[in-house]
Amino acid sequence: MSTATLAHKRPLSLSYYIHTAVCLIIMFGVGQLPPLAPLTPLGMNLVGIFLGVLYGWIFIEIVWPSLAGLLAMMLIGGMTPVKLLNNSFGHPIVQMMFFIFVFCATINYYGLSKFISLWFITRKCVCGKPWLFTFTFLASMFILGALTSASPAALIGWSILYGVCEVCGYKRGDGYPTMMVFGIVFATQIGQSMIPFKQVALTVFSAYETMSGSGIDYAKYMIIACLICVLCSLFFILMGKYVFKPDMSRLRDLRADDLDSEGALNLNNVQKTILVFLFMLVLLLLAPSFLPADFFLTRFLKAIDNTGVVILLVTIMACIRVDGKPLLNFKVMVDSGVTWGIVLLLAFVQPLTIGMAAPSSGITDFLMGLIMPLFGESSPMTFALIIGFGAMLLTQVMNNGAVGVVLMPVIYSFSQATGMAPEIPLIMVVMCVHFAFLTPAASASAALLHGNEWSNTAVIWKTAPIAIIGAYLSTAVVTMLLGPVLF
Repeated sequence: MSTATLAHKRPLSLSYYIHTAVCLIIMFGVGQLPPLAPLTPLGMNLVGIFLGVLYGWIFIEIVWPSLAGLLAMMLIGGMTPVKLLNNSFGHPIVQMMFFIFVFCATINYYGLSKFISLWFITRKCVCGKPWLFTFTFLASMFILGALTSASPAALIGWSILYGVCEVCGYKRGDGYPTMMVFGIVFATQIGQSMIPFKQVALTVFSAYETMSGSGIDYAKYMIIACLICVLCSLFFILMGKYVFKPDMSRLRDLRADDLDSEGALNLNNVQKTILVFLFMLVLLLLAPSFLPADFFLTRFLKAIDNTGVVILLVTIMACIRVDGKPLLNFKVMVDSGVTWGIVLLLAFVQPLTIGMAAPSSGITDFLMGLIMPLFGESSPMTFALIIGFGAMLLTQVMNNGAVGVVLMPVIYSFSQATGMAPEIPLIMVVMCVHFAFLTPAASASAALLHGNEWSNTAVIWKTAPIAIIGAYLSTAVVTMLLGPVLF
């Protein structure tokens, strides 16, 4: 039965309409209250819009509350329609997100996601070494999550896992598949954080950049994120040995050739071309951080910015013809790959953060008054650890992008008041909002995990908190050690 049919047969519950009413009342009603100094009437309206949309994100959905928030900013948020739309849908970050979705859809369309995963776990060096095989499997899931997104990456990983289980004789309920069904979600969810120009990371970083006028060095961030992912992989292996304790003996006789039953590792020329474009995307986005500033390529890349790089590659791929058809069918990739909820969330966040950072709103001064009594005596490191821990807890019950956006004004206000470099708390928040795999509400991949027939809900609730704490500690160790060195 289709989703549309189900929606038609199941009338919306009373709670939906109650949540809708509450969302709109907060959005348009808070601004009518007397301003709390140093908030101005504009600041009260913006706070109301933000809280109303946030309520909608939590209890309803992403799409229409974001659109309602944009409309509210036209009416009571101090922005004309032209200015608002220029700062939302016309913002380079929003455009970049759109084209990144198109690019990633192309990778999935040509079957390269499965190739990347299988390539790692079919290396001869892992054969006969169960724990090395498992580590490599998880590493491939981190990378796949980074290149695509957690949910499709998890589905691909599970399909490979089922093949491994069939070859080795594992059955549903056995220790190894139970461990790895969870481990794949763990890896893909955290892996999304590795590349800073993807989904949640881009949403959070762009919110701060729009608010402060300064961004973060992508290359340095990736160094920290990659090391965190490696440490998380090692931590999960320790969990496997001392918490899950699965029977690994059947993996010793696993033959790599048996895993590629569909010939996914035999790339054709078209797939090789797409793979080249994937490497080009990563290299061109990171190149300005490594090349001399006066080099012609550096000047060119800075002139078109990151958004222009993605558009350039998508344009070239759409221009190339294979058997009379475009290498990248733009309409097909848009229809299949663009997550409009994320695009709309980002389109709402951009003008909102501009308004909230403006001195005329009084919001920054208001937040400073709240934060300084709590963190005024704290070191920047303590602040970073606390706000990262808060992000980790909130993301188990809220949209992780929304959590990151909520915390950006706090980081901005604290850094403005204390003069601290914002990169370390930013990285802590961006990493920690990806640890969303405890509750079904935490993320789409977590919902898939709880519904997977090969998973065990009781085991998830027992082991996921350990995995989350381990990921947090891994993040804290790497960020606290390398952050001051790199930033």
